[in-house]
Amino acid sequence: MKRFIKYIVTIIVIAVLIMISIFVVITTYPKGVFHDSYQSVIVDKYRRLQKIDDPKIIIVAGSSAAFGINQDMMEDETGYKVVNLGLQAGFGNLFPSELSKENINEGDIVLLAYEYDWVNDFHSMAQDLIMSGIDENIDMYKHIPIDHWKDFVGYLLKYAEKKKNYEGSDKNGIYKRSSFDQNTTQMIAHREYTLENPEILPMMRDQKLDLSNVSISDETKTYLRKYKKYVEDRGARVYFVSPPVLKKAVICDYKEFENLKNQEEEQIGIMYITDALDYLYDKEYMADTIYHCNNEGEYIRTKQLVRDLKKIL
Repeated sequence: MKRFIKYIVTIIVIAVLIMISIFVVITTYPKGVFHDSYQSVIVDKYRRLQKIDDPKIIIVAGSSAAFGINQDMMEDETGYKVVNLGLQAGFGNLFPSELSKENINEGDIVLLAYEYDWVNDFHSMAQDLIMSGIDENIDMYKHIPIDHWKDFVGYLLKYAEKKKNYEGSDKNGIYKRSSFDQNTTQMIAHREYTLENPEILPMMRDQKLDLSNVSISDETKTYLRKYKKYVEDRGARVYFVSPPVLKKAVICDYKEFENLKNQEEEQIGIMYITDALDYLYDKEYMADTIYHCNNEGEYIRTKQLVRDLKKIL
């Protein structure tokens, strides 16, 4: 019986080692396949987080922060370094939240600036975007929660096929690595157009935001309570802040923003330091989605956020 158990254990160990080897080979070779892609900028943002030990502001969000934060302005006004992890809402909200844990130190400030759909689907992870974003930087996989690993392993063969057929990012569009400063990760691509630009797809321009009867799930509340404890155990602080939104996209009563704020503060315990209504902008300040600022909108949003931050600094 002991020999049989030992045999089974040996087979399991060998199988696991084979799977790990296949995973490492597929994810790391060939290198740099997705280097020019928009999603690959997450590597630069993560490396910036790793190397900054000065007091810093860490922004956790999707693309609304990539398109809506001027890091230089925020650093000059607050005296803090800024690490903006906002890049792609398609990653899901859990992924940048977990990445942010890499280097939170005493005196840091974490701002949760999730786009509003986080209340409906916080825990999903897009394997295609995350894996192609990480590319060969295999050390970043430690931030994938264990209960999601089966999804990533299951996507492995599709990822290998995607790697094989990848032809590069859109050379003429904004969604590419060259739209960002490689050192600061600040978006440097000009966005002077507005949502009225005829080239913007209706599906992007005509999005709506409805927070009617909004409710945060118990699973999400549990995660964010633990996240708050993680941050505070390191001597840092965490707050919710409002993302920028196209004003006319909001189709619910404005009181729903207050409803969400109350849930965040009373049921999770994380304070909300902005007034959501201050971050509702007219179309001339928004770029190609209801969450993306153009250059002028980025300036206005950052100035407003700095004003709100100074209340707690």
